[in-house]
Amino acid sequence: MSKSYPGDVPVHALRSVDLDIKQGDYIAIEGPSGSGKSTLLNQITLLDIPTTGSYQIRGTDMAGRSDNFRAEVRSAQFAFIFQSFHLLAGRTVLENVALGSLYRGLRMSQREDAAVEALQFVGLGEKLDKRTENLSGGERQRVAIARAIASGTPVIVADEPTGNLDTVSGRQVMETLERLNEGGSTLVVVTHDKEVAARAKRRLWVQDGKVTEVDVGSAASQLPPQKLQTSPMTRGRDSRIRFIDAILDAWRGMWAFPRKTVALIMAVALGVGLGLTTLGLSQTARFQVSDLFDAQRNQRVALSSPELEPGTFVDAEATAEVSLQRLRDLRGVESAQVYVMHDEKPVTSRPGVSLELVRGSPIVGVVGGELFAAGVDTGSGDGQSEAQSTQMDSELSRLVAVGSGDVVLGSQLASSLEIGPLLASPTVWVDGHPRRVVGILTDSGLQVGLLEALITSEEDAAQISRPSYANAEVRVLPGAAKQVAEQGPLAWIPSAPELVTVDAPPDPSTMREVIETNMGTMLAVLTGVALLAAVLSLTNAMTTAVLQRTGEFGLRRAIGARRIHIRSLVLTEALFIGAAGGLLGAYLSLLVILAVTIVQSWQPVISPLAIPTGVLGGILVGLLGGLIATGRAARIEPHDALRV
Repeated sequence: MSKSYPGDVPVHALRSVDLDIKQGDYIAIEGPSGSGKSTLLNQITLLDIPTTGSYQIRGTDMAGRSDNFRAEVRSAQFAFIFQSFHLLAGRTVLENVALGSLYRGLRMSQREDAAVEALQFVGLGEKLDKRTENLSGGERQRVAIARAIASGTPVIVADEPTGNLDTVSGRQVMETLERLNEGGSTLVVVTHDKEVAARAKRRLWVQDGKVTEVDVGSAASQLPPQKLQTSPMTRGRDSRIRFIDAILDAWRGMWAFPRKTVALIMAVALGVGLGLTTLGLSQTARFQVSDLFDAQRNQRVALSSPELEPGTFVDAEATAEVSLQRLRDLRGVESAQVYVMHDEKPVTSRPGVSLELVRGSPIVGVVGGELFAAGVDTGSGDGQSEAQSTQMDSELSRLVAVGSGDVVLGSQLASSLEIGPLLASPTVWVDGHPRRVVGILTDSGLQVGLLEALITSEEDAAQISRPSYANAEVRVLPGAAKQVAEQGPLAWIPSAPELVTVDAPPDPSTMREVIETNMGTMLAVLTGVALLAAVLSLTNAMTTAVLQRTGEFGLRRAIGARRIHIRSLVLTEALFIGAAGGLLGAYLSLLVILAVTIVQSWQPVISPLAIPTGVLGGILVGLLGGLIATGRAARIEPHDALRV
């Protein structure tokens, strides 16, 4: 077989290699750097495929085989020992050794039993629970050997197994490997050390892509035969992993670096928590908006008549008390008042003032002599007694009676006249005639012009000046404005309802829906931004973690993991992180919502689905954040990730 790498100048890494390796062989591969040793081993162990030629394992040609098929063969045939150990940091010795048979579909108890036996074989039976980063270099290499033993494969490949060790540790490692060979395992060692190579039964020299076999003669190492207690034939199923083992492996891998994991969980928690907080506050705020709208129990509808013509039906109907009563009897009406606009007359706060020098003020007559009390400041003097007030269904619909000779001043008019306190029962002069002030109008509802007017009973107003037109103002129950606006003209002036102009506020429910929709849209955008930030943060962190774990994924692929196994591992870790972050974020959001509602004195609205929604949201963030990382991890090729 041959292997070439394309380029402007093609590199012929292997040239027409003809090699036969039998079960039980002990082979050393030597050669200068860049000679093709690693490429040869990549072909032997199916970590790479030849450009041309044929390669058979136990009579089966490997040419043209799928990636999954090659993974199955690696799982069944090869175990690897590396110069840089490639042990999983943050894991125990037992977990690292049991990894060797993880992709054999064996139960955990079977894998751990094999791992314990292998560790005893290499003399590390007392360090099962130690972290690998706390071991010496020689001990780490023996852990790597134990991992190869636990896999139970018939071929063990060692790349510079003594390269990072001192002389004593290197000798111990080689003696252990030779014991494996004596037990029936095929041993292939790549080395620069001539003493190590001299121990092999067969030696291959690689230079410029060509492979030649060196005659070792009687110099081959002849170690006393020591039978390995475990069989070199693999157990289980090739390149398979049990579901529960995949889950546990992902969980343990996730917590191998707790600080990084906690940081990732917090990133998800902040995104999900912010999203749930905005949604929760949105629901709470909607109820507050509803309460505010519902609290406005006196919605107003204004009706205006055409210009009054004395003696016509419009004049009589618009200013009649019976018309006022018909308005009050409408369904959905809390109260109603009719007032008539009269010609302007001079109003002063002192007698004897020349009326020609005083600007006229609007005169307003109230039909029935009753004015909405909610917007009238009556003070606590004689101007407002219990006998002068009429109690209606609610405090907001209470009316104040304006008796004969009494007036109510608009707040702007009262300010311009410099009226004293109502306790002193101040007096004003209207066209030279005295009138007692019983109240100040501070809220004119839909008729802002009333704040500049003098208001009295219609009987008194008719004696002061000529009427001009009439207005009716109706206070309605929430949601009744539209209905009253349609029926009001006919009830007020039944002979000519088409002449009545109606000014009705928007329906509270419609306004509420608009506000709630706008608020919901705004908060939904904030929620989306928060979740997107969490996804991007997790994606970046997971992708960075994949790059840092390139050697680990290369090792897993070498010992039989398929690409789908790598994808599943990374995605499972991402889902674990997402679920944990979602749960934490949900609880954080509940605390924030409670804190905000307490500060604002709101009634908190918390959905019973908040916690499961948070977990599902976190899982979604984990899924989206892990997709790019899983693809990146699955594309890792073992021959690129490992120096084999």
